[in-house]
Amino acid sequence: MTMEGGTYMATITQMTSAARSIYSSLYANNSRTDATAALFADQKRSKQRGSSLYSAQYRGQESSAKELRSIMDIANQARSLRKSYTETSSRFYAEYDSNMKDLRKSAGKLSNTDFQLSSADITTNADGSKTYSDKLKAAIGNVKDLVSEYNETSDFLRDNKSLGKGVRQLVTEFSDTTYKADSYAKMGISVDAKTGKMKVNEERLARALTDSPAQSEAILGKDGLAGRADRHAQYAQMSRSRVIPSMEQAIGSQLNYASNLLNGRSLPTMSRYSNMLNLFSIYV
Repeated sequence: MTMEGGTYMATITQMTSAARSIYSSLYANNSRTDATAALFADQKRSKQRGSSLYSAQYRGQESSAKELRSIMDIANQARSLRKSYTETSSRFYAEYDSNMKDLRKSAGKLSNTDFQLSSADITTNADGSKTYSDKLKAAIGNVKDLVSEYNETSDFLRDNKSLGKGVRQLVTEFSDTTYKADSYAKMGISVDAKTGKMKVNEERLARALTDSPAQSEAILGKDGLAGRADRHAQYAQMSRSRVIPSMEQAIGSQLNYASNLLNGRSLPTMSRYSNMLNLFSIYV
């Protein structure tokens, strides 16, 4: 049987087309039955498709080796993207966890503050300066620490809100200090209307703590600012896994598909079909 007889040419053409169909199905999700049909199609159907299915579908300049390299590039890009995501998310969560832990700690200290203070805890010196008792200093320090941790956490979330709607939701949660701005103002704490960040006026805070102990505890203690901060941080810890989207959620299911192109089984298989195509191309 010779190539001039036509039968041998048709067989090579069919096998080449089948090999390419199988190769394509590995990364285009085509049905593998297409490859079988191409390989075992009858002669009449083959003639209708043309004398060389491979030549029609697979132009010479688009070599299988080139396509294989392209696929490897895609898979390597997916791998690089995963690495970048892992590094970014690791840095984010490290700071995220630290912020929430520190915030809850400072909230706990303020909740346990002894608010039983009086005017006796402030001494006016001869030069007009004020001296605070250790008890008052501790109360002021606890308030300032919580405000500092709260602001730092709010800034961190706001700086990272582009990472996903979970972060943006927390930004909104932490901005709710604006709703209590009037109450906090009584304690010498001003609230930025846009960001919810707080600022402490120490002198006014000291006066408020010593003038109205019960009111101070209600506004700042476990049922006030401290309790609110702790609930926000606790909620953030509980919703940790949903704060930023996974790679699949952010990019789509194609990421797994691209990553799997270089798994232990796919690459050798594609390589074999690539070699087959290069061999068959000699005859077409």
